[in-house]
Amino acid sequence: MRRIALSLIVLGAMLAMYPQAACASNARSWVASYGSNGNPCTRTQPCATFDVAITNTFGGGEINCIDQGEFSPGPIISITKPITIDCEGVQGRIGAISISGVSISVGPTETVVLRGLDISGFTGGDFGIAYYAGAALHVEKCIIHDFNSSGSSFGWGILVAPSTDNAVLKVYVSDTSLINNGTTSSGGGLLVQPNAVVNTITKVVLNRVEVRNNFFGIKADGTVANTSGGVINMTVRDSVSAGNTANGIVGTSSGNGPAIVMMVDRSASSHNGGYGVIAFGPLTTIRIGNMSIAGNATGAGTLSGGSVQSFKTNQIKGNSVDGTPLPGIGLD
Repeated sequence: MRRIALSLIVLGAMLAMYPQAACASNARSWVASYGSNGNPCTRTQPCATFDVAITNTFGGGEINCIDQGEFSPGPIISITKPITIDCEGVQGRIGAISISGVSISVGPTETVVLRGLDISGFTGGDFGIAYYAGAALHVEKCIIHDFNSSGSSFGWGILVAPSTDNAVLKVYVSDTSLINNGTTSSGGGLLVQPNAVVNTITKVVLNRVEVRNNFFGIKADGTVANTSGGVINMTVRDSVSAGNTANGIVGTSSGNGPAIVMMVDRSASSHNGGYGVIAFGPLTTIRIGNMSIAGNATGAGTLSGGSVQSFKTNQIKGNSVDGTPLPGIGLD
């Protein structure tokens, strides 16, 4: 995709400007609203932006915010080594006027943690967080909003797009809100979409996540051309997908792409303009239990061979069309 390619060009330029091996000097770095990028990013001499703090921090290190502030350098923050950015308690802001707020591509054994961030697209950014490679990404206590760039693959709060064959990616999102992402025809809260790769395994866990007033809510998509094999395995628990223009929770598969297996427990999908829960395609299976599905155009359903299975502990009422009775599965 053109804009993803542009993101990688920007990343290369930034790496040329800030050679990490030569500059990193801290196990723990700091940013502050009064900081300067001429500082060494220590507690007493903080930096002004996250990109400089990342350059000054060893792989596996941590960046903290001293106070609340805007800590983005401009269009994109690129993370290419394992790191934790933790601004819990003060909330660090990342404003992404175009492209992505945070782009992540790290090694297959490396983990990135983002905590306590307000990531804003100013109604025009492509992705709040775009995750392409790594062992695990943790997004905790963040607000990701107003990414509304047009185009079928843009305007997402969180994009998980494995870019390497046979990769295993894990994503954990907790206590986070995805709000006002997507345009009138595309985008949404969270998209898992392997991109022209073979046999990738993507595991996503959402816990206490609010997905509100986006175009799509939560979407797993295995239909990208030249993507084959593998699986997208998602668990959604204690979460809400509501007020989205299209579907609240959707899995879309093809005959050749990854299988989509979703478990949704103790969650709500309500007041969406399309389906509350929809399984599309022969390799999509969504299992639901203890769900509230109400106020949608259609409560729950399937298309083109998809399967939605119920533990028969759900409330699916008050939709314009509740949908046909779902096949039941037993509790073990």
